[in-house]
Amino acid sequence: MEQDDRPVEVRRARIEEIRSLASEYKREQDHRFGRPTDPPLPQGGIFWLATDPDEGTALGYAAGTLRPTGCTIGPVFTREQARRRGVGEALLRAIQVWAEDTRVPVVEISVATENEEGQRFLEALGYEPRRVLMSMVPTSARTRSTV
Repeated sequence: MEQDDRPVEVRRARIEEIRSLASEYKREQDHRFGRPTDPPLPQGGIFWLATDPDEGTALGYAAGTLRPTGCTIGPVFTREQARRRGVGEALLRAIQVWAEDTRVPVVEISVATENEEGQRFLEALGYEPRRVLMSMVPTSARTRSTV
């Protein structure tokens, strides 16, 4: 698939501005995994909105949570019709500029282990694996989901 080179504009946003995109992200994730997924908005979040500068339409967003150790990013979402346009890259580069300007010591982002394309994308932008997050669904929840 070819890259779309139309410009993307990124700016900080209020939660109200990204709420509909977050709902779209959640619906997509629920459909993808066939079950309800985690809420798309971190509490106390910082938000960035990517738009088409000519049309003003929302293309995607990123959410982050500021912690004493740095900023944790997630999710990063691009609308399906705007993918392959550099939206994710524009969002993450804007976040990095913000982090440098505000002296945030580290920006972290997680990616699913099975999302190899996402891992390659983040590595191409300079992100490096620093730890592995392990998880397990409690036995009672696994039993309920198979019944």
